[in-house]
Amino acid sequence: MKIFLHVCCAPDLTVSYKKLVEQGYEPIVFFYNPNIYPLQEYSKRLNEVKKLSNIWGFQLYEGDYEPDKFLERIKGGKNSLTANKEESPERCYECMKLRLEKTKTEAKRLNFSIYSTTLLASPRKSHSDILEITDNLDKEESSTFKYINFRSNNGVHMAAQICKTYNIYRQNYCGCSFSLDESKRYEEQSKQKNYKSLVEILGEELTQKYFKYYKKDLLRIPQDIPAKLLEKVGLKILKYLKPQIILIKKEIAQDFNILTSSRYKIDNWKGKVILW
Repeated sequence: MKIFLHVCCAPDLTVSYKKLVEQGYEPIVFFYNPNIYPLQEYSKRLNEVKKLSNIWGFQLYEGDYEPDKFLERIKGGKNSLTANKEESPERCYECMKLRLEKTKTEAKRLNFSIYSTTLLASPRKSHSDILEITDNLDKEESSTFKYINFRSNNGVHMAAQICKTYNIYRQNYCGCSFSLDESKRYEEQSKQKNYKSLVEILGEELTQKYFKYYKKDLLRIPQDIPAKLLEKVGLKILKYLKPQIILIKKEIAQDFNILTSSRYKIDNWKGKVILW
């Protein structure tokens, strides 16, 4: 049975699509997200959905990019742009409502009897809000909303694994300019917190010297971080520098009981270790 599936992003589509297919549905995908900012980000997310379409062969409808409609929707009252510059539950609610209204309209126009949304896969979206919106929309006859908890049974982890398999871009903010600003603030706070933690271990002078490697794609040992420093303070400093990949000389790695190239985890940080 065909189902008209609104997609917010490729990562949430991965697990939603898989679970719908497992239940015997044929998802017809509809990309409509006027909230996404800026245009380059919108194009990037749309292209990732197109990538999955090419891999899995599903039909994709592209909605218009209408950022003015999103901005107009969230003006006024509690959602005023001038009253609240940060993310808010009210604004998120109106954003979801706008997209689901459009999905319902398109589902009706294209003669689909049921529709759903990948917003149900997002760990940041309220299922109760989505159901409240769709219950009100479904008072009008035509297409009916299909609720499936795509997050259940490790859905979020499953999505991450599929993204890794197909090299799917995973964004670090929801989509709108407000969530982008919020993400930047959080990143800066996290950076400052890691800097202070490193100062407690290395002192101010050494932290200033080595913090330039913070979240670098590649950290080389001993070229970037000398072995003597690691012998003194241990590998725990890596969880504050958070590199993606560590290239470490075999002789040095053995001193820390690292015998093979693999994923390495220290508390809430994990990166790939490559021996040479």
